[in-house]
Amino acid sequence: MTPIDRPAEVAEFAGSIPAPHRLTFTTLQELIDEFAPDAIATLKWGTIAYDLDGSLFALSANKKYVNLYILTVGLLAEFESELAGIPQSKCVLRFGPDAELPIETLRRVMTTAVERKRSG
Repeated sequence: MTPIDRPAEVAEFAGSIPAPHRLTFTTLQELIDEFAPDAIATLKWGTIAYDLDGSLFALSANKKYVNLYILTVGLLAEFESELAGIPQSKCVLRFGPDAELPIETLRRVMTTAVERKRSG
């Protein structure tokens, strides 16, 4: 996609995700919607960014991965043992097209992120 062809809307962006990553991307979107239903989704930084009184989560995809950004400083380190084996950095988890999502762990991570955001 060239910069001129970039999606202008969140739904258009989600619809442009490559087929091998669509199920993972959609599942992560649904989890975010479950735990942060009042978060505002916008396009930022080439991602779908979810804001709840500030940045909370972001989702993107490239040829190799779906990237889930957890924008609560240090939170992923608290779940280090449960997320072992998943490619990651300080604030991003990367899921390949055949990756099995650790749904229960992601639920706990997202719940914690939302609780911390709301408690200020």
